[in-house]
Amino acid sequence: MHPVVVCGLGRFGLQVVEALRSCACPVTVLSDSRTSLERIERAEAAGARCVTGDFRTPAARRAADVATAAAAIFTTASDVDNLEAALEVRGEAPTVRVVMRHSQPRLSRRFETDFGITAALAPAELAATAFVEAALQTPARRGSSRAADRPLPLPRRPIRTEFLAIPLLLLGIYATAIVVFRFTMELSWIDATYFATTVVTTVGFGDINLHQAPPWLKLFGVVLMFAGVLLIAVTASLLAVFVVTGTADHLRNEFRARRLRDHVVVCGLGSVGMAVARDLYARGTRVVVIDPKADDELHRETNPRCPVIVGDATRPVILHRAGIERARALVACTSNDALNLEIGLTAQSVTEGSRAGRPLRLVLRCFDADLARRIHAVSDNYTLLSEATIAAEIFVRRALAESAV
Repeated sequence: MHPVVVCGLGRFGLQVVEALRSCACPVTVLSDSRTSLERIERAEAAGARCVTGDFRTPAARRAADVATAAAAIFTTASDVDNLEAALEVRGEAPTVRVVMRHSQPRLSRRFETDFGITAALAPAELAATAFVEAALQTPARRGSSRAADRPLPLPRRPIRTEFLAIPLLLLGIYATAIVVFRFTMELSWIDATYFATTVVTTVGFGDINLHQAPPWLKLFGVVLMFAGVLLIAVTASLLAVFVVTGTADHLRNEFRARRLRDHVVVCGLGSVGMAVARDLYARGTRVVVIDPKADDELHRETNPRCPVIVGDATRPVILHRAGIERARALVACTSNDALNLEIGLTAQSVTEGSRAGRPLRLVLRCFDADLARRIHAVSDNYTLLSEATIAAEIFVRRALAESAV
């Protein structure tokens, strides 16, 4: 059997190597000098031959015997490097199957039909289905309790004092002016309101004026003009800040999230989180996303389809804003195992007293297979999945589909 050359020995590349070796397939790993010694030792322990070099250079590919390989799999996180090397291999060895990692699944068909790439695959997209199906499974009920049906008092986002104080002050001055003009100038309520508005806004049409008014009322009008101009300017500034800083958008998203029931909360809007949210939305499942970044392009792409709550998902108040007490499942898919576990533990703590008989399904992204095994051994409340492990098996199947033996 001709070997399969794996280019790149990152976290995902190592998963591909181990999946190939589990099929008893000979493997040659081509990785650069920056690769950690631990990963090289794990690859060699699995039975792979390791070659040091830059897979983008012809010399390194010759050292790894790519031209005589059954297949070449490019696994690095750099789309450009993977595509560049894959195209060169297609030119150097047209019979070698080429499977490459690429983060843009919408381009996969173009790579395959236009450039002859065997398969261009996105690990996040490949794994999203497994995460979604795990989240949508119906957990076993643990008994019933009326407490589960009681609405919880939800913590509200604190509103800055100036957003209320300035408009209320303006409204108070405006109302006072109406009353003063109504009784001192013997105007109707409509005319008093009209005149007060022209003074506060400094429009002054002249149809009603203070020319014959007593001095104190004229001074009141002067003060009212300056106060109106100042307060309107401050109110306009606060409104601009409210919109430009995203506060209005955040409140709108929290309002949308509070109206949802039986939805899925997705924590982390990286490649996996984005793919999971898209898949859930395509299946007609309601989704709320939590992510700490407010101005990322992914937020602008996701927000029209589902509410995006900006904040740290390990904080109970952020989970409450996402409606965790009414959700059917939580998917924590950041790139940090410890953070995902902390999010899951926090969600479990927040909801366990209010969801008796209606447990929250917790699906956590996990790179450490040993950690996943240990948690699964002691608790069935958590489902830990690795998109690298899921995707690696698909990469291997595509690479070996027509390999010569």
